[in-house]
Order: sequence, then structure tokens, then C-alpha cells
Amino acid sequence: MPITLLRPFSGLCAPREPLGSESFLTDGCRLFRVVSRLNTTQRQPFASLEDCLTLEVQPYTPGELSAMNLRPVDVTVSP
Repeated sequence: MPITLLRPFSGLCAPREPLGSESFLTDGCRLFRVVSRLNTTQRQPFASLEDCLTLEVQPYTPGELSAMNLRPVDVTVSP
């Protein structure tokens, strides 16, 4: 079974940066999986993130995401 290495990305994640589903984010302590991207066409835009420890999925507004200081995680699968 291959091992998945998670390496933090050096850049910061801007709130308007497009994130695809199945992307991973970290605040340095917690790991999140992007379940649904930020939908700016809605009156109350939000993105859904899954906490990879608890597996809870929560909606977050752009302001909440910005306050979390999240950055993308580079996911590399080693052979």
C-alpha cells in the first residue's frame, strides 16, 4: 500500500484562491479536506470543510476562512 506524504505548501491561501474539491488545507495544527468550494454566486457564500481528525463537515464563510489562516497542503503519493 503506498504511503501518502503531506507536505505544507509554502504560500498562503488567499480567500479568493480557487480550491478544488479533494484539496487539503491546514492551519498548522489541523488538517481539512475541501468538500465544497466557496460559491460566491450565493447570497451567503460558504465553503464546506471536513476536519480530517473528527470527520465533521462544517460550512465556513469567507471571513471565517480568512481568520483561520489556512494554507494549501501538497499531497504527494510515493511509489
